[in-house]
Amino acid sequence: MTSLRQEIRQNRPFASAEQETVLNLVRTVGILDGPLRGLLRRESLGVSLYNILRILRGQQGEPLSCSAIGERLVTRVPDVTRLIERLARRGLVERRRCPQDGRKVLITLSDRGAGLLARLDEPVLVLHREMLGHLTRQEMKTLNELLTKTRRPHLAADIPAEGDRT
Repeated sequence: MTSLRQEIRQNRPFASAEQETVLNLVRTVGILDGPLRGLLRRESLGVSLYNILRILRGQQGEPLSCSAIGERLVTRVPDVTRLIERLARRGLVERRRCPQDGRKVLITLSDRGAGLLARLDEPVLVLHREMLGHLTRQEMKTLNELLTKTRRPHLAADIPAEGDRT
């Protein structure tokens, strides 16, 4: 098995185990991200736009505000409103004013957006299997646990840990 140092042809040791681990994570994300971006590009979507559509589908018709969508994104982006606007122009989401607060805009997935997600579901699952199919279920479980543990101290204090939801 090759190490990160071998992959990037680095002759000197890393300054610390933490540095090597962070760089390993960054390199892995960069490698795994490419094929997904390519698949989504065929539908003129970026990863954040796709993530927004999936968040809305998970709401099963219940609307979300832009800020609530932003809180749920896998990767934080600065301007969720702009992304929602792009999806709305394509007819993939629907926007309406909140009856209780006219300043708030509520977003739902449109039928067209649901159709696009349905078309992407199988190719994305196949891609995920191709990316991680060489790992055992136990290895994936361990990796997920370690990644969650890595993020935990960096998350906002108001996000409950798994199992702490009431």
